[in-house]
Amino acid sequence: MQGSKTKSGHAEAKSNGKAEAKGTPPTPKSAKIARKPAVPKAPPRPSADKSQSPGSADRKKSASRITTPPEKQGKATKPAQESVAAKPSPQEPVAVKPSSQEQEQQALLAAVQEELVKAKEELVEKEKERGKVLDELERAKRAADEANAKLQEALAAQSKAAEESAAEESGDAEAEQASASMEDELRTKLASMQSQQEADMAALRSTVEQLEQARYELADAIDAKNAALTQADDAMRASDENAEKIKLLNAEVAHLKGLLDSEVGSSSKGAVEHIRKLEEENSGLKLELEKANVAEQRAVELEGVVEQLEVEIADVKKARARSEELLGKWKTKALELEVRLEEADQSNILKGESLESAMKELDAKMTLLQEKESEIEALQDKVRSLEDEVAKQKEDFHTADKEADELRLEIEDLRLKLEAAEEDLNNDKIASSEMETLIEQKNMLAKELEASKAEVEKIKKAMEGQASALHEMSAQLRVAQEKYLDKQEEIDRARAQVEELNVSLQNTKESYEVMLDEANYEKVCLKKSVERMEAETKSASEEWQSKELSFVNSIKKSEEEIINARAQMDKTLEAVKGKESENAELQEKLKHLEAQLMEANKTCEEAKAETFQWKEKLLDKENELQNIKQENDDLQAKELVASEKIKELSVLANAKDGATNGSHKEESNVKGDSEDDEPVMVVAKMWENSKVTDDASSKEKGNDGESEVDLESNTGDSIVDGNGLHSTTASNGNASPPKQQPQKKKPLLKKFGGLLKKKTQP
Repeated sequence: MQGSKTKSGHAEAKSNGKAEAKGTPPTPKSAKIARKPAVPKAPPRPSADKSQSPGSADRKKSASRITTPPEKQGKATKPAQESVAAKPSPQEPVAVKPSSQEQEQQALLAAVQEELVKAKEELVEKEKERGKVLDELERAKRAADEANAKLQEALAAQSKAAEESAAEESGDAEAEQASASMEDELRTKLASMQSQQEADMAALRSTVEQLEQARYELADAIDAKNAALTQADDAMRASDENAEKIKLLNAEVAHLKGLLDSEVGSSSKGAVEHIRKLEEENSGLKLELEKANVAEQRAVELEGVVEQLEVEIADVKKARARSEELLGKWKTKALELEVRLEEADQSNILKGESLESAMKELDAKMTLLQEKESEIEALQDKVRSLEDEVAKQKEDFHTADKEADELRLEIEDLRLKLEAAEEDLNNDKIASSEMETLIEQKNMLAKELEASKAEVEKIKKAMEGQASALHEMSAQLRVAQEKYLDKQEEIDRARAQVEELNVSLQNTKESYEVMLDEANYEKVCLKKSVERMEAETKSASEEWQSKELSFVNSIKKSEEEIINARAQMDKTLEAVKGKESENAELQEKLKHLEAQLMEANKTCEEAKAETFQWKEKLLDKENELQNIKQENDDLQAKELVASEKIKELSVLANAKDGATNGSHKEESNVKGDSEDDEPVMVVAKMWENSKVTDDASSKEKGNDGESEVDLESNTGDSIVDGNGLHSTTASNGNASPPKQQPQKKKPLLKKFGGLLKKKTQP
């Protein structure tokens, strides 16, 4: 159907003398608004059915009728006017209408034709824009499909990473449960995001389809209006033709009246009686003419006729032969008048049928407008559903923020676990045999940290992919919304054009009503003349009276039909006003929809801001993980330094063992004792230095510190030098120095105490 419409549009453009093969340049928006097309053509629709091709052919015919230049129409009307002017009645002049109205009508028709061509050009441009919009929608659909594919790939990568992490995290059950819960939550989030994206795309597609349907329905309404206008034009042309016929009939009636006046003088014997009858008829005619505000003029004309009859009595015998010939001609002309009256009746019947069809089309338009209102309500419902979906997206973003907070808490739990593990390592480093197991556990924890970091990086990548997909979708939504706003502007323009068309229709209808009033006035004049002819023909023959009565009845029928046509035109005007009010309501509804769309845009922008905040939080988490890694590296370096110091202390302890053995052998030697006590004094000084650190650590750790105090007090009590000196410890337990090296000296002191305990045993 689209192809047929475009072909018909090209054919009409060619008939108007404007070929559209080269394409029409796009007109600016200001020019489009300034124009006032009277009868816009409907945009081409898809080629689904070819049933409307006859309508396009009818529109071609009407366009060809309209395209007759005003000069030819003026030439066509001139002979009729000359024929009317060539046959003036001897009694009263024939009123001929001026041709200025016809010229104005021709100018209006030419302007309407030009506006039709402009409307066709605008419709072709709108068709091109619609094709562009469809292409852009297809691109948006492709982009959405690509985004969905990317999300699926991210899900697959995440599932693989989850499987690998599950294979690696066999040692720690709590970490596995946390990672599984996180993976499930992320999967649910991704699934919800995909479903929301699909729902948004479906909603956009449905809105686009509904807009296209509304556009097609507007095109149908415009087609119906075009058909109604063509029918109105045909009716007005028929009325013009009837008016011309009535003018000709008036001229012929005047001529016949003159013939009758001449025929009245044919009766030589009853001339005086005929004059008396004419005087009586003139008196009756005077009374009737006084009621019609034209009695005085016609009385004067009748008196002149009577005087002419008195003068022509002498020439009655000579005019008898002429009167017989004129009677034959008069009979033939009466027959012709009857034929013309029958044709006028048929034309009136056709007018009634055309008006009925116009009413049917107006009813169809009303139904179409009601359907459009229902569709607009459906669009409003869909806009509300879109707002609900936007609210759901906001809730999803809030849940995502909550999940990010949960991730932070989990990271802090991991950090606490690491600190606890480090404390366990420091506690387990009392014995040299357990150092290797602790190092292995530390390596395992480092691997777990690396695995968790990899998982966090994967989660970050997936979230970045989601953010990019959301950014793309928001951009696509903005583009779609801009297109929707452009379409709404086009619909507003079309509605403005429809309003202008309604105004032009009202103007044309008013002009047609004026023309109908003039025709009615002429018909009233004809009726009066016919009644006068009836009064005059009573004296001539009864046959003529019967013919006059039939003529009057036919005229009355035509008048009644014209009155009915005017009533139908009034009904159509009321229907057009109702449609204008409905169009105003539709405009208000569209404004409401635009406001709702603006609110939806604001919500989308807020959602984007929340996604950016979420990304910043993820970056902060990454920084925290990097800081944790640096702290672990620092701890490893400190452990290496501590191991070296432990080796040095073990060497000193061996030297002390040798010194104690020498003291047992040479107990009386005081010098030997003093030399052996030197390393013990060094150890005692170091032990005293550690008292301050033990006091600080007891305040920070509490119950854990009390258990460590018991161990260190036992080791301190067992340390005895060669001279019986005890290296006692403080009752507060062990601790770290003030905020400089909190965990470096405590394991060193513990290890040193253990070594001294082992060495001093006998």
